[in-house]
Formats: sequence, C-alpha cells, structure tokens
Amino acid sequence: MTSAKTVEQGNKPHYAWFVMIAYGLMMSGTIGSFSVVSGQWFYPVSTDIGCDLSTLTLYTTIEMICMGLGMPLVGNLLTRMKLQTLLTVAVILEIVPTVAMAFFTAPWMWYVAGVFIGAGLSATSTVTITPTMGNWFAKKTGFAIGVVWATQALYCAIASPVFAGIIEAIGWRASYLVLAAVSACFTLPAIIFVIRYRPEDLGMLPYGFEAASADEETSVPSRLPGVPARVAFRSAPFFLCIAVVMLCTATGVMNAIFPAYAEVVGLGAVVGGLMVSTASLCDIVFNPLAGATSDKFGPAHAMVLWTGITMVSFVVLYFSGSSAVGSCVGAGLNDAMYAITGVGYSTFALSIFGMRNFEKIFSRITCCGYLVASFGIPLMMLIYESTGVFQNVFVFGFVVDIVIIGLVILAKKSSRTLRWLSD
Repeated sequence: MTSAKTVEQGNKPHYAWFVMIAYGLMMSGTIGSFSVVSGQWFYPVSTDIGCDLSTLTLYTTIEMICMGLGMPLVGNLLTRMKLQTLLTVAVILEIVPTVAMAFFTAPWMWYVAGVFIGAGLSATSTVTITPTMGNWFAKKTGFAIGVVWATQALYCAIASPVFAGIIEAIGWRASYLVLAAVSACFTLPAIIFVIRYRPEDLGMLPYGFEAASADEETSVPSRLPGVPARVAFRSAPFFLCIAVVMLCTATGVMNAIFPAYAEVVGLGAVVGGLMVSTASLCDIVFNPLAGATSDKFGPAHAMVLWTGITMVSFVVLYFSGSSAVGSCVGAGLNDAMYAITGVGYSTFALSIFGMRNFEKIFSRITCCGYLVASFGIPLMMLIYESTGVFQNVFVFGFVVDIVIIGLVILAKKSSRTLRWLSD
C-alpha cells in the first residue's frame, strides 16, 4: 500500500466533480468541434473549391483511421507521461490544422490535416476519459462518464446552428479561425488548471472511496485491482469485447445517415435535420442515464437494456417512412446506441478487466472499434444501394443488435474465469 495524504474537502464538492466538468469542456472543444460541428463546413467548402462532397469528406475517414491507430499508443503513454502534457499536445495537433484549413484550396490538404487531427483525437477520446473517471470516482463512475459525454452533446446541439450562422455571416475561411479559437478557450484552461489523471496527484482520495479499515483511511492500493494486460490480451473476453465495440461503433454512426434517409423516402431535408436534432437532444439525456443505469444495475445489464432500446428504434424507423413524427421519434430512440459507444461499453470493459492495466487493454479494444466505424457509413449506404430499400439498413441494424446482446452475455459469462490481482 502507498500512502496518499487526504485533502480535506469540508462542505465543498469533491474535486472529482470539477475534473468531470473540465473533461466535458475539453471533449466539447475536441470531439465536439472537430468530429461533429466541423460537418457544418462540408457543403460550403466543397461548393467553393469545386469538388464533390464525397471527395472532401474522405478526410473524415482518414481522420477516424488515424484516431483508431493512435489509441494503443495513447494507452501506453498514459502511464508514462503527465495527462496534462498528453492532452495539451493532442489539442495542438487538432487546433493548428484547423487554423490552416482557413487557407486550404484543394481536398488533399484536408487529407493531410485529417492525419494530425485524428492523431490528436485519439487522446481526447474515450481512451483517456474512462480511466481518468475510473481513477477519480470509486462510485458513480458510469454517471460521471455519462455527464462528460452529455456535456459534449449539449455543446454540439448549441454550437452546430451557431456556427452555421457564423459561416453564413463571415464565410467559411474566417469561421475556421473562430472554431479554433473557441475550441482553444474550452480545452486549454480545463487541461492546464483542472484536469489531473489521479486524485493522488493532488493528495486526494477518489470520490466514494471506502477504506477497508481505520488504518487504511488515507491509503490507496499501490496497484489498482484488475486483470494484468498480458493475461487479458490472451483471453476470450478481450476478443469478445473487441467484437462488441466493433459492432456498436459501426452502427453508432446511424445519426449521420438520417438526412439521406429522409430525402430517399420523401420526407425532405427539413425532416432529416429534425431527426439529427432530436437525436442530439436525446444524447444529452441518454448519456448520464446510461451511466446511472450502469452504476445501479451493472454494466452488462445496462448494455442489454440500451441495446434493446436501439432495437425498438429500428422497428419504429422501419414503419415510419411516411411519418415525420415517427421518424423523429425513431431517431431519438436510436441515439441509445450512441450512448452505448460513449458510456456503455466503457463501463462494461471496466467491469471485466478492472483498472490495473485498463489504459493498455481498453485502448486496443477501442482501436478496432474506430477502424471499423470508418467503414460503417459506406457499408450502410451499400446495403441501401444494393437492395434499393432504405429500410433494409434498419433491418441490418436490428440484426446487429441481437448479435451485440449475445456477445455481451457471452463476454460477461466468460469473464468469470479471469483472475483479478490487487498487488
């Protein structure tokens, strides 16, 4: 055991809550700005520089691939360098190319920028969120992760229409500079002044920490309990978790195809936009709820519950091709899968492998997920184009959800053979 001096909190909120809020701000200025809000630039940029949307947006695929490939490296660096340093470098890798985009003139320039932004996003993502919240929260870990993602969702819901107006007012080039400035204001103060990887770094104990005895009142384990990485990498639950993350992430991008769906079935672009907005609003509520249900009922039960909600959404969407209201309801319910990709499988993996080597284990699991996700949208478009019926995409999603539930149950059962170490 190593001693950790406790900092008296008094009646003040535990510092863990400030880390949670700061992480939400950091996520807003990174994942939110450069993966979601940046979509506002696709149409005006492609129109101005004279290229197809598919040609320009290829940089997002490059971005996601680099993000996935960078995650194992981030998992190793988390235990070797300060989190503040790692996140600061990552934010710089994202902001500098965004500033440069204001001066780009050809699609290949965005492709190059996508490499650097993707590398940065690999650190400002779930790979660092989950272990950091796991370190700071001995209790309510799932809820804390959910609030981080909900904060990012709230930012996207507000920033997307705001930046659409800014682009219209001052043009897309100057707007890139505004996006970079806003993101810097959200991220750098939070990283430099608030975020720390472990409570011991500030002489604190995790929120909800309960010592086993009076002698351990101000002590924490020198090695957190969990499965050693070398054991996890050869285990069946590890590969089953990879399969779960791959399928969840591949279908968790459904939100991006709702505008195309609305146009194809004749509901129109306005309804497509409303479907995306409805899903974004539900995301603000679903993420903390998903975390809370994970804390209360266990991550495995929560995964099954939220995947079941996603299945209901596909049924609603399948039968709502002529109903704007029904399509919006289906889109909102479908955001349950996005909550799973934000909170669900993070807490699920944490419950199986523990915190001992979680950075290394989870980074390799999510690496596979994001590499597959980069092909999720093309795959679903191929299903539509080859069958001529968009509803078949929802049938595909429904079947995938059944497989996810089966894999979750199998992974949880097989995890009983894993031995956790605590010293």
